[in-house]
Amino acid sequence: MLALLSEGSEELPSIDVLTESSPFTEESSSSGEATEFTKLLLDKAGLSYDLSFLPWRRAYRYVLEQPNVLIYPLAQSPQREERFAWVGELIPVNYYLFKRSDRTDIVLESLEDANNYRVGVVNYYVHHEYLTARGLTSIQPVNSSLQNFKKALLGRIDLFPMSESGLSATCRRDGIDCEQFEPVIKLEGISGSLQLAFNKDTDPKVLERVRAAYDALVADGSHARVFAKRFREIDAFNQRWPEMRGRK
Repeated sequence: MLALLSEGSEELPSIDVLTESSPFTEESSSSGEATEFTKLLLDKAGLSYDLSFLPWRRAYRYVLEQPNVLIYPLAQSPQREERFAWVGELIPVNYYLFKRSDRTDIVLESLEDANNYRVGVVNYYVHHEYLTARGLTSIQPVNSSLQNFKKALLGRIDLFPMSESGLSATCRRDGIDCEQFEPVIKLEGISGSLQLAFNKDTDPKVLERVRAAYDALVADGSHARVFAKRFREIDAFNQRWPEMRGRK
């Protein structure tokens, strides 16, 4: 299937769009902002596309292998910089290791201290790559963040990485009391932003058109409108845990 540009003079390939099921991507009255913006972006760019929800591990592998594939929300990191063609930021993101609030026995002075505890991660998430590269050997991979929440509540893991807005959104979606968790240490090496990114061999004309559409949606305020709730959640987290902003 081919998509016609608005000028009607050029054809571009249809885009495969990949994401996973999460509060950030599942569209409803209170969530799904990333998907809402991605659809708005591709419509603005005049591209046709097929959107699929896949397990993150499968989506991540596929976008690395096939051109003209877009994935979101993808955390940007130094290790990933050359692997993808980046479009733009969805939201800023900071990652922390969280513990159960009643676990006063868990104390971290540095990230290396996390090796003394069982750490749950999600397969192929940026924190999985980061903690593995930092030499942590106590990692237990799972397929979703919700599994880590449940394992922490059951005492099967001690720590799990999560972003500030991701924590509150998951708690809200799954009826979990967020007061049961608190941040222990910030993962500075991967804190930055969640992005839209293409396979690096994607048609350059596709990249040009999508990047131009992204700039237009930022300029006209659409980006700020779609993600307003997420920005408020990030601000609320920073106000509650101001000491975490510089801890690493």
